[in-house]
Amino acid sequence: MAFFMLPNVVEYACVCGLLSPLTKLYFCRYCLKIRCGFCVCHEVDSHFCCNCLENIPSSEAKIRKNRCNTCFNCPSCQHTLSVRASSSTVVPAAAAPAAAAGEEGKKEEPPAAKQITRKMYYLACLNCRWSSRDVGIPDQSVATGQWPEPEYANATRFGLLLEHYQSVVLHEKQEKQELWRRKTPKTSKFPSLTDRTGLTVSMIRRQMGWTDSKAQIKATPSSINRSVASEAVDELPEDLLTKPIQLKNITTLQQRLAQPAKQPFTVNKLYPQHKLLSIKRSLRCRQCDHNVTNQDQLRGYPAAEANQSNHQRHDHHNNPRMVQQSVNITFRLHFFNQNR
Repeated sequence: MAFFMLPNVVEYACVCGLLSPLTKLYFCRYCLKIRCGFCVCHEVDSHFCCNCLENIPSSEAKIRKNRCNTCFNCPSCQHTLSVRASSSTVVPAAAAPAAAAGEEGKKEEPPAAKQITRKMYYLACLNCRWSSRDVGIPDQSVATGQWPEPEYANATRFGLLLEHYQSVVLHEKQEKQELWRRKTPKTSKFPSLTDRTGLTVSMIRRQMGWTDSKAQIKATPSSINRSVASEAVDELPEDLLTKPIQLKNITTLQQRLAQPAKQPFTVNKLYPQHKLLSIKRSLRCRQCDHNVTNQDQLRGYPAAEANQSNHQRHDHHNNPRMVQQSVNITFRLHFFNQNR
C-alpha cells in the first residue's frame, strides 16, 4: 500500500536494496527482477506541448529552447493563457472632398465614411484576470499571430558568450578524438596500401597541391571581449526611503524567477512567457535493455494467471482490489522462486 501524505505501510526491495512502495517500482519480464527508478534507463522519445498537443522533433525543440511557439504562460500566476476575441471599429481615411461645383458655386459635401468592424485577439488569464493589454501589448488580427517579444538589454552579450563556449566545447571534443585516435593501436601492420608504400593521405594531397582537409575541419575557439569591472554605478533615487511601498505593484520571487533574463521589479513589466515542452519517455532495464512494466501492466503476467480461469481473469480486470492482489501474488511468486 502507498499513500501520498502518510508513511508507506508495505515496501518492496529492489535489486539494489532500496525499499520503495509498489507504485514506484517496475518489473522486467525478461530478467524477472524488480527495478526502481534508479535501476532503469530513462530515454526521451519525443517532445510535445501539453496544451496544444503539438509533437515537436528533438532537433527542433533544441532550437526553440524547449518551448512552444503558440502557447504562453501567465506571468502573474503561471497558468496557461487563452486567446480572447474582441471586436474593434476602424474608420478608414476620409476621401478628398469633391471639387466639382454646381451652377450656384456650392461645393458638394463628401459622403460619410463607412465604419469597418474587425475582430482582434488578445491574451487573457482565466485564473487571475491578467491580460496582455495590462502591459501595453497590441492586439493581433490573427488568433495564432506572432506576439511581440520583449527586448532584453544583455541579449547580445549572452548570445556572444553562447557562441564562444560552443566553439570551446567543439575544440575540446576534436582534441579528445585526435588523442584517442593516436592512442588506439592498429589492428594490423599494413592496414592499407598507403601505409605499405609509406604515403599517407595528407602527403598525397600536399604533393597534388591541395590543402589538408583536417586543417579545414579543425575548429578554433572564437575570441570574445572579456568583461571589465567599472566603478561607475548609477545613483539611487532620492525618494527611495521616503516613497511609500505598494506591495501590489511589486513582483514576487516566483514571478521574477519565471523570467530570469529580465527579472522585472514591477508588475507592469511582466510579459507572457512561452510554455515549456513536456517529454514522453520510455524506461528500459539496464541489464537486458528491454522496456520495463509498472504495476498497471503486471496484471497480464502469465505466472500469476497460470492457475486462474477466464472468468476469474475478467473479474480481476474489472475489480481494482483483485488487480492489486494479482500484483502482490506476482511478486510473491517471484521472491519464492528466487529463495527456493
